[in-house]
Amino acid sequence: MLYCHLQCIARERRAGREFIRMNRNWGRVFAWLLCLALMVGLSAPAFAAEISETPAAEIPAAELPTAPEPPQRESILDGAAITKMVEDYLAEKNVPADRVGIGYCYTATGDEWYFNPDTWFYPGSMYKVPLMMDLSERVRSGEVAPDTQIGGLPLDTVYEYILVYSNNDYAHKVRTFLGGDEVWREEVKQYADLADYDDRYMLYCYFSPRYMTDVMETLYYEPERFPDVLDNLLKAEQGHYFRLPDEMHQYDIAQKYGSYLDQENSNWNHTTGIVYTPRPFILTIMTKNVGGSEQFIGQLAAKFKDYTLNVDAKYDAWQREQEAKEAERRAAEEAARLAAAQGDGSQPAVPQQSALQPQSQPRSEGPQTQLPTTTADRVLRAHRAGLIALGFLLAAAIIGGIAAVIIVKEKERRRYEAYRRRFEAEMRQEALERERARQAQTPPPERARRPQPQPQVRRPAPEAAQPQSRTRRPAAPEAAQPQARRPAAQSPENARRASEQHREQMRRQEEELAGQNPWFDDEDDE
Repeated sequence: MLYCHLQCIARERRAGREFIRMNRNWGRVFAWLLCLALMVGLSAPAFAAEISETPAAEIPAAELPTAPEPPQRESILDGAAITKMVEDYLAEKNVPADRVGIGYCYTATGDEWYFNPDTWFYPGSMYKVPLMMDLSERVRSGEVAPDTQIGGLPLDTVYEYILVYSNNDYAHKVRTFLGGDEVWREEVKQYADLADYDDRYMLYCYFSPRYMTDVMETLYYEPERFPDVLDNLLKAEQGHYFRLPDEMHQYDIAQKYGSYLDQENSNWNHTTGIVYTPRPFILTIMTKNVGGSEQFIGQLAAKFKDYTLNVDAKYDAWQREQEAKEAERRAAEEAARLAAAQGDGSQPAVPQQSALQPQSQPRSEGPQTQLPTTTADRVLRAHRAGLIALGFLLAAAIIGGIAAVIIVKEKERRRYEAYRRRFEAEMRQEALERERARQAQTPPPERARRPQPQPQVRRPAPEAAQPQSRTRRPAAPEAAQPQARRPAAQSPENARRASEQHREQMRRQEEELAGQNPWFDDEDDE
């Protein structure tokens, strides 16, 4: 009975796997159709909107209003004058131009000027500025706890050691704490607006004047991101570098120097900083093999201070001029828009407002271009509506077809379940009948007989008393007990024949079942 029951279960599993295999491909088709329906329904409106929003191919160019391009704001810096000032100073000091790189930013307007901006120098201790900016930003964001200690010192002491006294040992510990050189150098790229970096930046930490000036601009314009960095830079190098000339002592200066003598006897000396004149400026000076580099850097910083004060004198007039040009540009845009509206006739003319009069509605940034309503425009709108309707109709048709197929497959599944339950009941009944027939043909096993008790025989009393020996007399043998018969050992040849007969009987039963139930097959799944 157990064998028949196991055989029934095996056939049932084969049938289930066959049913799943038959429906697997249909399931994939349904999934692809559903994705197609969603893509059509969602992409049709976007495609129609794109067509309607770009009618330049349909509408003649003469009907499209044009607005003047906003001119770029003129820089307040006189680049030619700054270049001449630097070249004259280099000639006075007899310094080749390729040994110096300079970056200058006038913070009131954000205008920049560069000299050899993309020449890469070994920065020395200058790298400690972006390094500590990275650490400070992590503390502010909560990634690093404020009570964290590095090298056994609190963070405020670490800032002072590195930015004020330029301690190399703790700088190396901070580099390790931040994950290594590759990690923090990649992180601090966000502080500069550079498209390309020299390979030496990641390999040896080389900086350029443009990169370092951008980093200092980020520090100046967003000081809340980097607490404690500017405060410590303001205390660094009192009386040296940018603070060396007497005329620079009256201004607060947040600066960091870098100095290094490599194995090839190349002397690198640099300084970057923020000079807090009435309108502060950012200055980066990087040198290689320049004699008296500290005095060279300090005197050049004083020249840039004088130039900045001259720019401050004309800044107010320049700002008024830029505001007047901006008002004139906006008035021209408004006039062009009104002219286009009057030429089309779809909107009434609106009197032009002066740039000094308050506007009834806030004006959005940039030029406003309004397309006229034409026949081509109306056709495009109708085309857009038709595409949207067609997309939703296709999506509805595909989803309806999927629903119908799912209903049909569900009915087939229910029929299969009913057939499977009926077949299982039949197989169980057949197995039960076979078990009953087998029990009816097999005689009951013989039971072992219990041994019968033997009658006790009395011995006659002895005639005279005999001396008793210490040796005990052996007990009388009990009656032989009948033992149960053991089955005779089966020879290997008989065992092999019995196994073959059993396998042949199983094969015949499977063939009979396969002939009675064509739904199943005996082949294994692939």
